[in-house]
Amino acid sequence: MNLETLPKAIKEDIEDQSLALLEHIAQEVIVIGGWGVRAHLGEGHKRYTLDIDGVTDETTMDVISTKLGNMGLEKTTSEWGILFHMPYNPEVEVPGRVQDFIKAVQLRIEISLPLIRELDTHHYFEFNLNEYEVKELSFHTKDRSVKIKVPPLEDMTAVKLGLPVDYKNNIDAAMLLQQSDLDRVIKAIRSNDDWTQMVLRRMNKLKGRIHQKDSLEHMLAISAGLDLKAHLEKLNHIEEQLKLI
Repeated sequence: MNLETLPKAIKEDIEDQSLALLEHIAQEVIVIGGWGVRAHLGEGHKRYTLDIDGVTDETTMDVISTKLGNMGLEKTTSEWGILFHMPYNPEVEVPGRVQDFIKAVQLRIEISLPLIRELDTHHYFEFNLNEYEVKELSFHTKDRSVKIKVPPLEDMTAVKLGLPVDYKNNIDAAMLLQQSDLDRVIKAIRSNDDWTQMVLRRMNKLKGRIHQKDSLEHMLAISAGLDLKAHLEKLNHIEEQLKLI
């Protein structure tokens, strides 16, 4: 079972609780990951998100750590940054068939420095903390919204194309590409420690998985009305340009 298979009311409750946490640190981080994609795409995101991913500098990370610690979140430090987490406590009715799954759900906040490293290689993507856009995220069940800072659209797209190909990264990349300038995406890929190699490594799987009819990203793409042929042409163009010397 995954987040997408849960009843809508539960998914919206999870997102609202996640967004409420993000509201407390919105001024301290640049938001990447699912919430960053949602901020750019709005209703065009077409998937639910659970975790909060953000980047900041070392000083601000200490501020965030104090804030979230005072709110009762547990903290785990790793080589990439800090994970904050707390159990999800539903504020809506939970059907019996998903109760065991829901008991294991945690609200997670992952904060790192702006350099996102691929753990098995030397390649990385580095966000510029001085280059961001301010976007607005709305709650599902509350009449309010949160303003957050997100990287430029093409930077978000470039990162997603080079990350491991799970359904979230794949559908995020596909939907972001619909609004991105391809030349700017390619430039962003090339400008980050040869992130090119990461994107080229993932490319066959990016193409194959989204066309695989039993994959979750394929189902989400079809539901979103994504033109798979046009999407493949965009991926082919990016691949061809990245292979040029």
